[in-house]
Amino acid sequence: MRDPRKYYDDINLLPGDILIESSTGCVGFLVKRTRHIDMILDDIYFWHITWSDPGQIPEFNIFSQSDHLEEMYLKNMIITGIITWQSANGGTFEL
Repeated sequence: MRDPRKYYDDINLLPGDILIESSTGCVGFLVKRTRHIDMILDDIYFWHITWSDPGQIPEFNIFSQSDHLEEMYLKNMIITGIITWQSANGGTFEL
């Protein structure tokens, strides 16, 4: 497996981007990016995500329950294919 960190810069997340959780097809929209300051890790960014109605999905997944995800964690999920990302500007990511 390749080191996912080398792909982080290829993923430029923006408000309005669409996320699709691969195992359930649940759709999410990136709403807002917030910055948190950590004493050890310096700046950490989180995304507020609005997900589609979980009641429509028989196998409700943990990603759909989280309305805030840390940016690097989200990028790792995109790189590994757990979440499919479609940018509002037309960008996408595939290995």
